[in-house]
Amino acid sequence: MGQKRARTPQEIDDRKQLILERAKELFLTTDYADLTLVAIAKDLELSRPAVYHYFRSKEELFLALLKEEYLACEQRLQEALPHRVSQEQFCQSLVDCSFDSPLFIKLLSLHASALEAKLGYDFTYQFKKDTLPFFKTIYHLISQQFPQASEASIRLFMTQYNLLMTTCYQYSHIPDDQRQIMAKLKPFGDLPFLEARQFFSQTLCSLIEKVQ
Repeated sequence: MGQKRARTPQEIDDRKQLILERAKELFLTTDYADLTLVAIAKDLELSRPAVYHYFRSKEELFLALLKEEYLACEQRLQEALPHRVSQEQFCQSLVDCSFDSPLFIKLLSLHASALEAKLGYDFTYQFKKDTLPFFKTIYHLISQQFPQASEASIRLFMTQYNLLMTTCYQYSHIPDDQRQIMAKLKPFGDLPFLEARQFFSQTLCSLIEKVQ
């Protein structure tokens, strides 16, 4: 039996959150291309129109998830870095606050091409506006860590950090066959594959040397 129609404001909010929560669970075990609103509706025993009432497209739903994740990561960053720390600890905290949410790094791996590009200017603008607190917090934390740094160097590091985080999921999910091939052919020489958090922390540490 399908679920009853949500009627009150509270029921509507609860239904929307139910859809988001189930989408999170399914996305962590399913490729984005294989996940549809129809599948989510069926899993929740909702009609397809019921899901489309809240989200007009799969892209819209997943951008809503990503917004939640950006703001949750912002909170983790504030809690992890209330004051200045060592440079290594600073970079490690930036990495950990992303990797602590497997959903966040997986969403980051696809959002620019698969989500924003298909939603148009107005929706993308609102998403960017809603997630500005994350980037303002990043700016504040870097300024706190490097009080003498120029704005230009801070903004450059922010850009590098943002782009680097979109590759976290791919690096941490390299197939075993690919690892074996890379080890045999050695396109990058004898450098070993590092554990993902270690790799990204070291990379950020090398980039942050230029923040001044």
